[in-house]
Amino acid sequence: MVGQELAPPLGPDERAVVDAARDALHPLLDELRPELVARAGRVDLELKEDGTPVTDVDLEVNERLLARIGDVFPDHTVVSEELVTEHADGRWTWIVDPIDGTSNFISGLPYWCISMALTLDGHPVLALVEAPPFAARFEAVAGDGATRNDEPIRVRPPVDWNDGRNRHVPLLLTTATARRARPAVRLNPRVMGSAALDLCQVAAGTAAASVSLAPKVWDVAAGVLLVTEAGGQYLTLDGTPLLPLRHDTEYAGRSAPAAAGPNAAYLRALVDTLVTDPIGVTRAR
Repeated sequence: MVGQELAPPLGPDERAVVDAARDALHPLLDELRPELVARAGRVDLELKEDGTPVTDVDLEVNERLLARIGDVFPDHTVVSEELVTEHADGRWTWIVDPIDGTSNFISGLPYWCISMALTLDGHPVLALVEAPPFAARFEAVAGDGATRNDEPIRVRPPVDWNDGRNRHVPLLLTTATARRARPAVRLNPRVMGSAALDLCQVAAGTAAASVSLAPKVWDVAAGVLLVTEAGGQYLTLDGTPLLPLRHDTEYAGRSAPAAAGPNAAYLRALVDTLVTDPIGVTRAR
């Protein structure tokens, strides 16, 4: 297992860029929040080549986000699920998922979000996750902690699953993880349908931990920073970590199983309980 490599401290010039990014995107996210709530459950889906769903709303939101970024930061590059999936070069790069939880959005299930991360030399330094269904904005800046609607958030301390009082604390799994995990009687697993929001719940202490066996970089880039800035840890369970971004890398076909929670020892024990090696996760220590 590999712990997430953190960004180096931000200097005054880098902080000025992050502040400008927040100033540019907050008003747009404010505009999008009521629009998306009104359109949830009222859209038709199409299937991409990989079988995952997409809607006109995904594409429209993606276009509006990238247009705002391009207007304010013409020298920044972008990696986006719905447009540019290759990271070619660039010191400042945005990682954008216009709707994470598209299946939920299509059905009207209120668990979806906009997930954005600004990276510096490949490391996330700004996380913005807008969750319109429950009027929440999760935000983190490298070195400054994490917030929900401007209130500080912290990960939940390690949960003792043998304590009956803790057996109602959620453990968040992605669909693929739940299908391939072995039963763990004392755990309280939930499959919510948005990896980005799952990481937000871990950062906020609502969930004890999250495990995802096949996340893409746009699913987790913002959430990784939120969890680490909230005092937690994000571990890649096998293979090469998705972050920091690597130059000349195509991310559409890349994923890396990972877990997020209070600390590495806790996550190792959790994965040992939940996941078995035959499903393809080799836990080298």
